[in-house]
Amino acid sequence: MGIKAQVSIAHKLGFTSHQNAVPLLRELILYNDSEETFQDLTLHLRTVPAVLEEKKWNIDRLLPGTSLDIRDRDVKLNAEWLAELTESVLCEVTLSLRQGEEELLVTHYPLEALAKNEWGGSAMIELLPSFIMPNDPAVDRVLKSTSDVLRRAGKDDALDGYKSKSRTRVWEIASALWTAVCNLNISYALPPASFERNGQKIRTPGTILEGKVATCLDTTLLFASVLEQIGLNSLLMLSEGHAFAGVWLQPQEFSQLVTEDVSAVRKRVDLKEMVVFETTLATRAHPPSFTQASDEALKHLNEDVFHAAIDSHRARMQKIRPLALGVTRLEDPPDAGEVILHKFEEAPTLPDIDIDIETTGEKEVGGRLIQWQRKLLDLTTRNRLLHLPESAKGIRLICANPGQLEDKLAEGKRIRIVPLPDLESGGRDAELYQQLTHENLREEYAQVALERGEVVSSMEKYRLESSLIDLYRKSKSDLEEGGANTLFLAVGFLKWKKSADDPKSYSAPLILLPIQLDRKSALSGVTMRLLEEEPRFNLTLLELLHNDFALTINGLDGDLPTDDSGIDVDGIWNMVRRAVRDIPGFEVTRDVVIGTFSFAKYLMWKDLIDRTPQLMQSALVKYLIERGQENAILAKSGEIINVEELDDNVNTQDLFLPLPADSSQIAAVVASAKGRDFVLDGPPGTGKSQTIANMIAHNLALGRRVLFVAEKKAALDVVYRRLEAQGLGEFCLELHSSKTSKMDFLKQLDRAWDARDLLTTTEWKEEAAKVQHLRNKLNEVVRLLHMRWPNGLTLHQAMGTVIRDASSATPLFSWPASTLHSSADMTQFREIVKRLELNRDAWKQHGNHFGLITQADWTNEWQSSLIAAANSLPATIDHLENATEALLKATGITLDSTEPERVSQLASFCELLSEAYGIDLSFMFAPDAAIRIESANKAVHLLKEIEATKANLSVTYPGNSWQHVNVPQIRNALDVADKNSGSLRPVPARKSLVKLSGNTR
Repeated sequence: MGIKAQVSIAHKLGFTSHQNAVPLLRELILYNDSEETFQDLTLHLRTVPAVLEEKKWNIDRLLPGTSLDIRDRDVKLNAEWLAELTESVLCEVTLSLRQGEEELLVTHYPLEALAKNEWGGSAMIELLPSFIMPNDPAVDRVLKSTSDVLRRAGKDDALDGYKSKSRTRVWEIASALWTAVCNLNISYALPPASFERNGQKIRTPGTILEGKVATCLDTTLLFASVLEQIGLNSLLMLSEGHAFAGVWLQPQEFSQLVTEDVSAVRKRVDLKEMVVFETTLATRAHPPSFTQASDEALKHLNEDVFHAAIDSHRARMQKIRPLALGVTRLEDPPDAGEVILHKFEEAPTLPDIDIDIETTGEKEVGGRLIQWQRKLLDLTTRNRLLHLPESAKGIRLICANPGQLEDKLAEGKRIRIVPLPDLESGGRDAELYQQLTHENLREEYAQVALERGEVVSSMEKYRLESSLIDLYRKSKSDLEEGGANTLFLAVGFLKWKKSADDPKSYSAPLILLPIQLDRKSALSGVTMRLLEEEPRFNLTLLELLHNDFALTINGLDGDLPTDDSGIDVDGIWNMVRRAVRDIPGFEVTRDVVIGTFSFAKYLMWKDLIDRTPQLMQSALVKYLIERGQENAILAKSGEIINVEELDDNVNTQDLFLPLPADSSQIAAVVASAKGRDFVLDGPPGTGKSQTIANMIAHNLALGRRVLFVAEKKAALDVVYRRLEAQGLGEFCLELHSSKTSKMDFLKQLDRAWDARDLLTTTEWKEEAAKVQHLRNKLNEVVRLLHMRWPNGLTLHQAMGTVIRDASSATPLFSWPASTLHSSADMTQFREIVKRLELNRDAWKQHGNHFGLITQADWTNEWQSSLIAAANSLPATIDHLENATEALLKATGITLDSTEPERVSQLASFCELLSEAYGIDLSFMFAPDAAIRIESANKAVHLLKEIEATKANLSVTYPGNSWQHVNVPQIRNALDVADKNSGSLRPVPARKSLVKLSGNTR
């Protein structure tokens, strides 16, 4: 417990720190953690050796539990001592706090005092531009040489900075400076290890020209010094163990002094706003061209080795001034003309000064429209149009000149896709090749391959073939299912981040060229060719930039900029680069990938955004958006015709249905013809596609045009095949993406133009009349089936009930055919059935006990009589048994059982005995009694037939007239008449019948 100090102090200090007012003391806070109040304190700051003047602070009071932030941190450095240092010196900074003679606190801090010409590394990175010395006399000599190079090359020798307002002119000056420095014959010296972090001594331009030796940082500062004197904005690039230079090709600078985002540098280089170059190549015996030095520097612009870019112009804006180091006297150059060891290089084609990209605000929409848009537009990184990960299915190509590849495709050429051979076979070393030739072996091979119509992939041969086949099948499946091509050649990608500090980068394609893969045989390899569809920019990416980053890039959402052959790839890339150059983490790359991408939902979203006023003119769309609000009415949603009234209100001559349809489907077709808005809903297999086909045919017959849209191409194909089968294929114009080429469009129109009618109007009316007659007959049958009878049922219902519920236990009822039951009868029948149902279980258990009961209605009176009868039953049974026994004794009859049935038969026997009293029945006991009884039964039967026949005679005859008929004689006469033939045959038969008639009278 006591007083503590929180101190932040510079660990390195040099003459440049003094010149640029860099403070030694950055933070000084005292804490009193005790419970004591300290008064009259003195705080001292001193160094050994005396790098600075001693500093003293008087503190009046420091209360318990409080802190004191000392804002007066102006410590004067010993400039004279620092300016005389030729080597770094280790110093000690002492901070002491006293109260009177008592020392309360003492702390010590290390400090390195640097030599006058020494830079302290990453701890002093902002001060590196102070070693850019444009006023060093040696710079003038280099300027003179640079001007001479321009003059000898036939260029304007004026070193006028950005006055020309031309990037080409700036590039020429930088190239001339390169040539001039190459002619200085400077030798390369290795820098100290990790100088970019620990620092190193700096050679001034004069020292370099005098000693002809320089490190990479020395040469970088030399170039920067000359460029600044010319009036150009230079950059100091630091990478792992290395330094190189850069220059802005237009009057521009970074928004901050130190830029650690390497993508920000690459974007400017790609935009041709800046050129970087490897300065150490100027020290070689045979230095390369300025372009080759630039290409070499690009290798250091990657995240693995890049440290920072320091903008000299921004440093001067922040008052970081050049150091005033000692001047080195140089000997005058010899009078003889200087020998040019390296020729001047002409500038490449460079763009004009940039035009700012316009940024616009977001469009305002509301309600359900926003919900629809959000569902359609996927702005997440799951969308392949916003992020194509390395693991995604696709083929990455090696192409040093993507614009040339696009030009060849635009010219209609087929490009073979081949694997990259082993370029290091036979002991070759690609890195050594690049050091010797300053050319990338892989890129050179890819460029040569492109010249002969091939594009190279780094994938192995078997993997490349497998991936190509997978892409071919996937794109074909997508085309068959969705009707749109999904196979594209992605040319260029935008690397982007969700935020500047996001550690993860995403990669979104920029230009998408619709292509098709072809393979004549397994040995011929796979080629790609450009489809007739228009190339497109990644519009989903534009929306991401607009929505999430408030950035709108105009000129890319329609027809793309073109060049002499196809689209202007580099121009499009530069438009994007200019737009994102100030957004950290955003960068355009030259990657080329074959992959599948889908725009279907985006295009629907685009329609919702761009055509909202037109969509709102549709009553249906307006209702869908405004439903639930007041006065939201669907104007064309009138009643659909009732299917029961369809045949009565619609004549067959007015229906043009080539395919079978039921009444509900016909009602939908009629509704479509009347302009109704409706939803046709039904489960799979209920004929929706067939109904749509009929709708299209019917409205075509009415002279209308019909647009049929479906999410899946399969749905379009089903309807098209049905129309084509009915001879209507010529009248269908396919407009989905795979059929939108000009040639396909014209072929379809030609086919429709040559179509001819197969039926005349008269023939159609005759056929329609036949159908109308048949329909009327069928409707009559239907009417009878569904006519309701007095009992409340239809024939259809009655038949259905019988078929559904009939079983072996169903009772059979017989009524006369003329019987008509009323609704009341049916109600009574149902009531009886209910009662039977209620008593069914009781009947199953006790049904045999109720067999003798014949009473239909159960009443209290009947129940009382039944109980009285049951009470008297025992006495009656005793009486019956006595009477039975007496009867058996009197008659001698023996019963084999005493069951009620036998007793009942015995009672019947007694009744018959009573009825037979006094009748002679002796014949019943004769031997032939059975025969007589049978004959008597037959006689009774015949007598009944005679009486029935007599009743049907037209004339009445005496009762015994049959006894006078000589039957044998008449039969013989009829037989004789039957044997006669010809026209005489009926005469004898008629005489016999007349005679018979007379006898019977």
